Amino acid sequence: MAYGDELENRLETGWGGLLASRLGVEYINLAACAGSNSRVVRLTVEKLRRYTAERGIRPDEVLFLGMWTRINRFEIHAGEPDRQGGLPEEVPDPGWCRIHPAYIARRDQRSIRWYRHLQNDFGDRAEFLMNWLLLDAWLDRNGYRRGYLWAFEPSAALFDGMEQYVEQIDWTRVMGIDTLPYGGPSLFSVGESLDDLGPSRHPLNRSQKLFVDNYVDEWVRDLLARPHRTDA
Repeated sequence: MAYGDELENRLETGWGGLLASRLGVEYINLAACAGSNSRVVRLTVEKLRRYTAERGIRPDEVLFLGMWTRINRFEIHAGEPDRQGGLPEEVPDPGWCRIHPAYIARRDQRSIRWYRHLQNDFGDRAEFLMNWLLLDAWLDRNGYRRGYLWAFEPSAALFDGMEQYVEQIDWTRVMGIDTLPYGGPSLFSVGESLDDLGPSRHPLNRSQKLFVDNYVDEWVRDLLARPHRTDA
């Protein structure tokens, strides 16, 4: 959903590109089609400090926006190229391969084995929430501004029995938390409500624009208006 699959000019007409254009800032999109939350965490920690240093800017001049996706997606380091398509050319990521339920129909052996032998609902939820806490702590410790939003509408079942994690999440950084439980709406739900999804069920141009117009723009400006630590 952050990658912008099915958009003709995804880096310009996707919600991130539209928002960056309004703010007049540089935009870096690390997303991949069918990417996982684990990939979000790994690439952010791996690349964000380098991008900041290369541009000669302070961490507090950066706004990281993480769009959480389905929790049953994963990745493994296989030491060979990911051949599934939908990878950003501008973000080389050698050796890592996505694990996704849809890849089972493509006879992807890694995905078949993962969901047959390793996937576990409780483990998926615990891993996602732990990764969220760890990433947020890393961003905070390094002085980055940050916020989180949803690719798909979060289910309340995601948080059931996970109080030890939920109580530690800074929900004030989640878009829509003031009006909807656990935040929202998601980009997918906006596209679905407008009947503006492509053949592969990704939101198209009208959904992207409305998502920014009605939800993301104001929320991000409120995030940027917050006092921020500058001692990192």
